[in-house]
Amino acid sequence: MINKEDAFFGYHPIKPNKVRAQGEAIEIHDLVGKETVLFHHSFNDNESSSGAQQIQQGSMWFDSVWETIGREFDLDGH
Repeated sequence: MINKEDAFFGYHPIKPNKVRAQGEAIEIHDLVGKETVLFHHSFNDNESSSGAQQIQQGSMWFDSVWETIGREFDLDGH
């Protein structure tokens, strides 16, 4: 989502992977997407267009996630 005017959406496949965390190997589900096709949606003058609806719904979804489970994170660990 860019400035609530443009959105890019893609289907990122999920693959099992193993990583080391705190010296221990753990299994994760890894999003793989560097070659994913992104679909562009734009907000335009027509509020009923599919692009405008995608922007509106994407913004509402993002805001709901941010307001419910989002939290501050200190990158410096302080």
